Amino acid sequence: MEWRGKDILVAVLLGLSVCAMGAPDLERRAADAVAAHHLVEARNLYRRLAEQHPQAVGHQVWVGRLSSWLNDYAAATAAFDRVLAADPGNVEALVGKAYVAMWQDEFAQADRLLARAVTVAPQDAQVHLALARNAHFQGKERRAARHVARALVLDPGNVDAQELQRRLAPAPARPGFLARLKRLLTGRS
Repeated sequence: MEWRGKDILVAVLLGLSVCAMGAPDLERRAADAVAAHHLVEARNLYRRLAEQHPQAVGHQVWVGRLSSWLNDYAAATAAFDRVLAADPGNVEALVGKAYVAMWQDEFAQADRLLARAVTVAPQDAQVHLALARNAHFQGKERRAARHVARALVLDPGNVDAQELQRRLAPAPARPGFLARLKRLLTGRS
């Protein structure tokens, strides 16, 4: 078979269009894998996307998240570090790396990362939620309550912040003996 210039050009253009169409399909497959909790598959897909599009730091953030969810903290830290090398103020990478530090009981490092994140994005509910969790993990409940309240002001529908707020709320005090006796005798509190 003999190739002519026009045939070669058509083949190259067709190949380029297939590659261009492949990225959105790969992104959709990766997002579907995350939704289906197929984390290893999703991480592999996001790694491919990150290799194909190194300038798109969002793919690398997903590699970091998924690695942390898989307890592969070294890979997560490496992925977040790559993002931060390209974009030192990337809030998602700072928060993600802070969670990795928290899960390894490195609370001081998490505090430093979250301090950077709150400087970059003081109105980000996820930053305040991460600050609340870091404080809660250290037993600093008042500080945690302040940050979770701020997160809920910024994002009132945030289910994770609502759940943490419920855990931080003190249990109602049981009425004492005299209060119970009064209620028994009078029928009122």
